[in-house]
Amino acid sequence: MGHCQLNARPVLYHRIPARRYADAFALRPAACPPPGPGIQLYYDEQGMALAYGGERRLFRLRLDRIKARAAQSLLLARACGAGRRPSVADVFAGWGTDGLSLALKGCAVTLVERSPLVWALLDDLVARHALPATVVCAEAGTWCRAQRKGVDVAYLDPMFPPRRKRALPDKSMQLLRELAARDDLDLAERLEQARAAARQRVVIKRRIHDPTAGRPAWQLRGGRIRFDVYRA
Repeated sequence: MGHCQLNARPVLYHRIPARRYADAFALRPAACPPPGPGIQLYYDEQGMALAYGGERRLFRLRLDRIKARAAQSLLLARACGAGRRPSVADVFAGWGTDGLSLALKGCAVTLVERSPLVWALLDDLVARHALPATVVCAEAGTWCRAQRKGVDVAYLDPMFPPRRKRALPDKSMQLLRELAARDDLDLAERLEQARAAARQRVVIKRRIHDPTAGRPAWQLRGGRIRFDVYRA
């Protein structure tokens, strides 16, 4: 299984045996998802899920959405040099969409996520579908410093700050914002952390008009986002 380096042991409610996660979570048998407010982790025959806000519907990661994204992620693949099948660390993995898109293109991918609940959903998805990726639960900077140029490419997709508009982001992003608390480091500091891990390049995903961290070696621009590429 993937690795969880954090000391906290959140609760995992489970309807089927969950021995795979016994070291990372406090296991509590439950015939159905726990009711009430907040976000809870639940494991059943369909895999890992999040129960939230007392709603009956559970949130699960879906492989079909990742496959659809992989078919469309041409700019991401070019930015990371996926044609050469490098080793890639997605150091702010979130729901893993970009990192797993690269894995499906043949890259050796490590997904790094600091939230134990997000990590559990990712790890279960990767294990359930035998995806070519490793999932690690760790703080990004700590993990990067420990690698000592251990991967070819470090990929950063820092969570974009929310925009002032009435429409809420979809449920997946609302949950991710609540669960995946990030540090207060600015982009330049994150870039230097990533350089400690990368042998070849660091790639940062940004909104099209966002400022850069220093001077990228080159950029790839889409309609709404761009990829800033830095030499390691």
